[in-house]
Amino acid sequence: MKAKSIKGSSPSEIKEALEQCMTTGFKPTLAIIFISVKQDRNEVSKILDEAGIAIYGATGNGEFTGEGITRRHLQTFLLVFVLPSLYLFFRNYKKIPHIVKEEETSSREFWMFIGSLVLFLSAASIIIMTSIPVFNKLINAVIGKSDAFKPMAMGEESAFAYNRIQVFVAIVIGLLTAFGMYLKYKNTGKEFLKRLIWPSVAAIIIAALILAFGGIDYREHGIGYLIAIWMALTAAVYAVVANASYVWLGMKGSLRRSGGSVAHVGFGLFLAGILISSSKKEVLSYNTSGIPVFFGNESKESPGENLTLIKGMRTDMGKYWVTYEKDSAHPKKPLWFYQVQFEAKNGKDQFTLTPNAFVNYKGNEGLMANPDARHYWDHDVFTYITSLPDPEKNKDTASFQTQTLSVGDTIFYSKGFAVLDNLTSRDNIPQPGFSPTDSASVAVLKVHAKTGSEYTMQTLLVNKSGSYLSSPDTLTAENLVVQLQRVSGNTAELGIKESDTIMQYLTLKAYRFPFINLVWLGTIIMVIGFFIAMTRRIQTNRSSLRKI
Repeated sequence: MKAKSIKGSSPSEIKEALEQCMTTGFKPTLAIIFISVKQDRNEVSKILDEAGIAIYGATGNGEFTGEGITRRHLQTFLLVFVLPSLYLFFRNYKKIPHIVKEEETSSREFWMFIGSLVLFLSAASIIIMTSIPVFNKLINAVIGKSDAFKPMAMGEESAFAYNRIQVFVAIVIGLLTAFGMYLKYKNTGKEFLKRLIWPSVAAIIIAALILAFGGIDYREHGIGYLIAIWMALTAAVYAVVANASYVWLGMKGSLRRSGGSVAHVGFGLFLAGILISSSKKEVLSYNTSGIPVFFGNESKESPGENLTLIKGMRTDMGKYWVTYEKDSAHPKKPLWFYQVQFEAKNGKDQFTLTPNAFVNYKGNEGLMANPDARHYWDHDVFTYITSLPDPEKNKDTASFQTQTLSVGDTIFYSKGFAVLDNLTSRDNIPQPGFSPTDSASVAVLKVHAKTGSEYTMQTLLVNKSGSYLSSPDTLTAENLVVQLQRVSGNTAELGIKESDTIMQYLTLKAYRFPFINLVWLGTIIMVIGFFIAMTRRIQTNRSSLRKI
C-alpha cells in the first residue's frame, strides 16, 4: 500500500494538490480527511468522489498545521501550564521545606562547595575553548560562509590561553587544599586559626626560598603572569606543609586516620611539580642542522625549536650528540619506531630513546606522535617526532649511469670522487639460501668527499644458480648509490647515481623538564592517601554494622 499526504487552505487548493500528486502515476482509492470547521467539508468530499476516491472518514475536531509550533501555540502553552504553575508555586512557597540556617562560611562543607564550583568552572572553560573549532563549523553550517562572521580562534599562544586561566584555578585549589582539613563540619571555631599559624609561617619561608634560589623566572608572558605562577607555587607549598603538619596537629601522628591529609600532600607535590617543571623547562632541540622544516600553515610548532636528524649522521644538540640510528615498522599497523641515541658531550652519559609515530602522510596532519623519555632523579629528557618525509613526494626518479673501471681507476660525482680499491670473488657463500656452486663478486670503493670525509662502499654481484643479483650500497651522507652490474677479470661495470630522495631523516623536538619527578611522586602519594582513606572508611563501616 502506498500513501501520500496533501493539504490546502481551500477546496481549490486541495483539488490542485490532488491533481499534481496524481500526475506522478499515484492512483489513490481511499482517503481520510482532517478538516477545519472553517472549510466546506461537502465541497472537499465532492472533489474526492469525482476522482473515484472513497472517503473512509472525516473529522473536524481541532486544527492541524504542518508549519510546526507557532506563536499561538506558545501563548497557549504559557497560559495553560506556566501561569498556573507559577500561581501554585507562590501560593505554597511557605510550605516548601528548606534549611532554616544556611551553612556557615567557616564550615568544611561550604568551602568544599566553593572548591567544587571552581573545578566545574575550570572544566567548563577547557571544554568551551577546546570546542572552538566545532563551534565555527556549526555556525558555518547554519549561516553558510559569510563575511559577517569571523571564525573564533585561540591565537598563536594556545597553551598560554589555557594557562592564564588555569593558573588562578591552581591558586584557589591550592589554598583550599591547604586549610580544608583544619575546618570542621557545620561550624569551625577560632582554634583552627591557631593551628594554622606555624604551618603558614613555614610554608611562606619555604616558598620564599624556592622563589629566591630556584630560578622560577618565567617572563615570556609578562610580569603579571610570572606573579600568578609564584602565587600558585606558594599555594602548592602551603598545601604540602599544612597537610603534613595536620597529620601531627590534627591526627596526633596517626597515619591510619590521615588518608585525606596524605592525599592532599600528594596533590600539593603534584601541583608544585607541574609549576616548577613547566616554568623551567628547557628546549634542547634548537635547529643546529640548518635544515628548514615546514609544518603547515595551521601548525603551532616553531621550526627553530625542532631539529632534523639524518639517518646515521651524528648531530649537535646542545649538551648532547644525537644520532638517528635506525627505525622499524609495526607488522600490522602504520606505526613506526625510531631509535635515537643521545651521547653527552662530557662523555659521562649515553642512552637511547625510541619515540614512535602513527604515520598518515598529509602534510603531517595525520602524524600522531608518542613520546619517549629518559628519567633522572632531578629531571627528564623528553622527546617526540614532529615531522617525517612523505614517501609519495620523495620518490627516487634518478637512474644509474654505467661506467667501466679497472682496479685503481677513479670516478667523479658532484660532491667528490671514488676510487675502485679492490675487486674480488667469493665462493661457497656462508649464508642461508645459497648452494655451494653459488658465488659473488665484490667491489670495494674508497669515497673522498669535498668536505674532507672519507668513506668505504662495498657492492656485490651474486651469481645464484646462473642468475645474477646485484646488491647496491648506499652512502646516505653523500646521496650516493653504487651498483656492481658486471665483472670481467679486473674490470667492473659500475652503476652510479646521485639522488636527494635516498636521504632518510626525521624531525624531533626535545625538552629537559627539571624536577618533573615531583609530579610522579605526588601522584604516588595521592594514590596512597586514597587507599588509606578507603581502608579507614571500610573499617569504620564494618564496626558500625557490628554495633547494630
